[in-house]
Amino acid sequence: MDNPPTPNPLPEKVVRRHAEMLAELLPDLTRLVLEEGRPVDALLNAHLRSHREMGSRDRRFMSQAVFSFFRWYGWTVAKLNLEPSAAALVGTALDLEKLPQSFRYIEQRCALPFPVDPMGAKSVAEKRDALNACFGEANLEIADLVLPDFGSVVDPTMAERCIVEFQQRPPTWIRSRTEVDTLVQALADGKVPAAAHAVAPAAVSVEGGASLGNALAAHANQFVVQDIASQCVGLVAAPQKGGDWWDCCAGAGGKALHLMDLMEQDGKVLASDVRTPVLKELKKRARKYGIKNIRTQPFNAATDEPFTKTFDGVVADAPCSGWGTWSRNPDARWRSSRRDVIQCATRQLKILNNVKWCVKPGGVLIYAVCTVTRPETEEIVMNFLDQQPDFRLDPFTNPLTGEPTNGQLQIWPWNAGGDGMFIARFKKAE
Repeated sequence: MDNPPTPNPLPEKVVRRHAEMLAELLPDLTRLVLEEGRPVDALLNAHLRSHREMGSRDRRFMSQAVFSFFRWYGWTVAKLNLEPSAAALVGTALDLEKLPQSFRYIEQRCALPFPVDPMGAKSVAEKRDALNACFGEANLEIADLVLPDFGSVVDPTMAERCIVEFQQRPPTWIRSRTEVDTLVQALADGKVPAAAHAVAPAAVSVEGGASLGNALAAHANQFVVQDIASQCVGLVAAPQKGGDWWDCCAGAGGKALHLMDLMEQDGKVLASDVRTPVLKELKKRARKYGIKNIRTQPFNAATDEPFTKTFDGVVADAPCSGWGTWSRNPDARWRSSRRDVIQCATRQLKILNNVKWCVKPGGVLIYAVCTVTRPETEEIVMNFLDQQPDFRLDPFTNPLTGEPTNGQLQIWPWNAGGDGMFIARFKKAE
């Protein structure tokens, strides 16, 4: 049954333009993602920047259609062989509880054998059953929503639950640099649903897709957009005031900024990365937040000669397969493979064995990866400890629950509604 008409329906020329734009864009995006391994968020952002005539409603439509297309690609395209616009339509219906007007226009022009009803409130299993009923002998399975290699490198007892979680858009997480209640109230005043995490200090969840700009305009320097799993890395590091830390794979610097905030600006952080442009971005972010004691230096943590200097702590947020981020980056599951996982694991162990020289006696080494694969997590810990007898696992408290750990923690996507993340804390012998 169709939804009732919206109070302010879009003109037909707008919905027709949406349909035409999508039909033109999706084949190119699919080729670039699947054949060249390029991330769809960057491709879509570039497309939107090159079409300045597109307004906010156009951007919302394209974003919804593209991400739903890749989220359900394993069913709609790989198994059902739907053409791109029809696949985006069905994918959006699987995601939402109400189908926007432009998708109803697309439905009228797609040769589907059934009316498209929104199924956002159904479970993944119910969605599978509904599509199997509509398409007859489709034989869709939940495992079709990811790569065939997925079950070979993820704990088999967790594999299906991971896939189910990947089909849900997670909230946006911010890290408060002021009183959490202040930001939550500001968001409420701006009619943006938000909630502070019950245990993790400073973590606030915001409904996915909500705009923070207006609601938090008066608090621009008092929060950082940072996934809760990423926030846990700094909390596990637990740097002390006056500490001297090295973030050896810093990227845009979210964890370096967090380390300085945890030290209350009384300490030092060296942030390094192989990419000079991201280090320049980190310096801009640090200035924005009034953080002065972060130095940057280009460095390849896997191959460059380690520094002679030693640190109280080293954070190795190592490059990884990113299989823990598939809720947020649904296209990433189609541009990765088991081979990528093994290659990442090889590089990760090189990084740990290289940067461990820079940890002071009695100091801390943090290993973190936003993934759920065994070769990049528990196997890395086992191999590193086998090769480095002067390091041991250092137990810590789980930042999400307050419960003790043995020094390593796998955060699953359902643990906090964020990315999958693995964290290990090692201590060097005195």
